Amino acid sequence: MSDVYIFDVEESNFESVVVENSHKLPVLVDFWAEWCQPCQSLIPVLHKIAADFAGQLVLAKVNSDEQQALVQQYGVRSLPTVKLFVNGEVVDEFTGALPESEILAKLDNYLQRESDAMLAAAVAEYEQGNIEAAIEHMREAAESDPDNPRVQTTYARVLLEHKQTDTLQAFIQNLPAEMRTLPEIAAIKAQLEILARLGNGMQAETLLARVEADPDDCEAREQLSAVYVSQGNYVAALEQLLEIMKRDRAYNEDAGRMGLLRLFEMLGPENPLTVEYRRKMSLLLF
Repeated sequence: MSDVYIFDVEESNFESVVVENSHKLPVLVDFWAEWCQPCQSLIPVLHKIAADFAGQLVLAKVNSDEQQALVQQYGVRSLPTVKLFVNGEVVDEFTGALPESEILAKLDNYLQRESDAMLAAAVAEYEQGNIEAAIEHMREAAESDPDNPRVQTTYARVLLEHKQTDTLQAFIQNLPAEMRTLPEIAAIKAQLEILARLGNGMQAETLLARVEADPDDCEAREQLSAVYVSQGNYVAALEQLLEIMKRDRAYNEDAGRMGLLRLFEMLGPENPLTVEYRRKMSLLLF
């Protein structure tokens, strides 16, 4: 086993080994001690991970008995404590002798996979204007690594942007169940469902004329909200769906409320529009 990416770290070389390296690779910093039995159980697991991902991460080992200044600086209160540094900052940490699978799950968002490299090449191709070839290479990257959320979400976003809705629908349906529940994928799925309501290329002007002629035309309002979503005019889309709720809760199985929920999912729970219109929706419900 090569130990080229495993270092014993002390206060004098912490900056160069941990902080500087973390701008290039993720760095796991293991605070341990000789007398700590869980530390001794964890060390071979960390060494194995460092060997398996040689060149993709660095393991830095801090003897806590000898490096009290570092222990105090980083607020270490129990052993073992492992901190993950990326770009000079602690981005995650854990205490105790976790199994390898749980440690890898924490590292997953920060480790470069072969599919990430494939995706980066496809994105560069996309930015150069080679759209069809780039989308094909993104598909290949996604198929090569179904568990990489970065690749899956990027490919899905590009399919949505280029209105390849049939391909996108099939792609989402074939994703692993846990991947479909990711917020990014759920948002794309919600937008896909909203856009499916556009119907026959309806134009905003035509739909507005229908609403003006008959304010209770909920079908026109529903399609108009989808048109507004496609234009990125989310306030107008939300207003139309709210108006459907006010006028006819029975229309199309409570389509106003369901449409609002889909749009909330697309925008995300922290979006100010989601917060504002969820409150307005609640006022109509109670």
